[in-house]
Amino acid sequence: MRTIWDAVNEQAQRDPEATAAVAGQRYSYRELVGHAARLSEVIGRRADRGSLVALDMDSPLSGAVAILAAARAGCPVLPLNRQSPPEHRRRILADARPSLVVRATAECVFEVTEREYVPAVGGAPGAGGAPADVAYVLYTSGSTGAPKGVMVGHTALLDRLSGLARTPGLAAGESMVAMTSLSFDISMAEMLLPLTVGARLLVAPADARLDPDVFVDFLDTHAPDVVQATPSFWRLVTTGTWSGAPGSRIWCGGEALTPALARQLVPACKELWNLYGPTEATIWATAALIDADGLITLGSPLPDTFACLDTDGHEGTDEGEILLYGAGLAKGYLRRPELTDERFCHRRTPHGRTLVYRTGDRARRHTDGSLVFLGRDDGQIKLRGHRIELGEIESALEEHPDVSQAVALLCDGDRPDRAFITAFVVADAERTCEVAVKEWLRDRLPPSHTPARVSVLPAFPRTAAGKVDRMALAGGELVP
Repeated sequence: MRTIWDAVNEQAQRDPEATAAVAGQRYSYRELVGHAARLSEVIGRRADRGSLVALDMDSPLSGAVAILAAARAGCPVLPLNRQSPPEHRRRILADARPSLVVRATAECVFEVTEREYVPAVGGAPGAGGAPADVAYVLYTSGSTGAPKGVMVGHTALLDRLSGLARTPGLAAGESMVAMTSLSFDISMAEMLLPLTVGARLLVAPADARLDPDVFVDFLDTHAPDVVQATPSFWRLVTTGTWSGAPGSRIWCGGEALTPALARQLVPACKELWNLYGPTEATIWATAALIDADGLITLGSPLPDTFACLDTDGHEGTDEGEILLYGAGLAKGYLRRPELTDERFCHRRTPHGRTLVYRTGDRARRHTDGSLVFLGRDDGQIKLRGHRIELGEIESALEEHPDVSQAVALLCDGDRPDRAFITAFVVADAERTCEVAVKEWLRDRLPPSHTPARVSVLPAFPRTAAGKVDRMALAGGELVP
């Protein structure tokens, strides 16, 4: 079985003195694989092949080295979220049962310790559920409230990185910024894609994730070829003094790209790409090159990946749940066979009956064949007898000239007689008020769809992964 270690080590053999990473200092490919090989020997002495190794670190460079080291030792990794509350961390560790925890005490300096949790009754460290060729396990939120571990194999990872190298594209000698938390799967592209093609990994300061000025200074200093971030982060950057990165290609994904943000980003960069893909499809699955005035679509599937719509058997309709198949599919959920069978199943596709991942996302097919995102399948609600897609309300709100982003939520959904829709918008409160937004919506939505309340905020709260924190909005933990 070929692993991510093999791919990067082969690149190092081709050009060992080329720059692999810049993180305060320069690291050659020879130095980087050397660090990984030494850590691999430690892991190999203390963990059985196939056992899970937890990574407790923030640095993308140390993260990349640890992933390569674990792969060389035959072990999948579990990146931990360092901002996770203690109880949430405990639940993930108890479910995952890693054999070792690897921490970075300094850049490329590691400490390896035994597990730090009490396994569930009958559970052994690293035991059960993970196939031998898993590269990493990432935990995502579950509909039941219990996090679930997505298992991504080496073949899927290598296929996806190969596809990304072609579209949107990264070539030898170019550079890509790495600053995303290791527990968010798009960090895998930032850490590993450059190393598989002979490009440079540019490690941004940790403060760049929260301070737009630090981020902008970093871009101005390094002039990267590719910068990847969520729409929420790009909104944060564009509210400051950023004058753009004309030589950079921007990859934007993780949540819906709005027309307002696209109009800001297109003239500020060399290319703007909208990327879409759940963790279960390995980093990204589709990509669209965006222009300032065009329709925002999910574009086309990445190389060797396919997407179709499940129209629930209704012939002739162009709307349905997005099904993904081909290269890049995860192996399922760690020790959750029933959930795996529910989401990874066989369906009829244009390529015959094959294994697909049911995303739970809805889209419609545009006339050019691309997909237009409509929202979550579970974003559909029924209120006062009306079927309502919350995404439709959000889209209407985001068409308001002063609104850059919107979230619609159902409140008191468990009490139908008292249930109502509330909306949150990011806008200038001095120019935009609740009454004006609701008045504007009356011409665009039926009364059944109009939010009972609209709150105007200067910004949305965000999760550690950079996405809008809908739970904080629903709980009233609003940005002041």
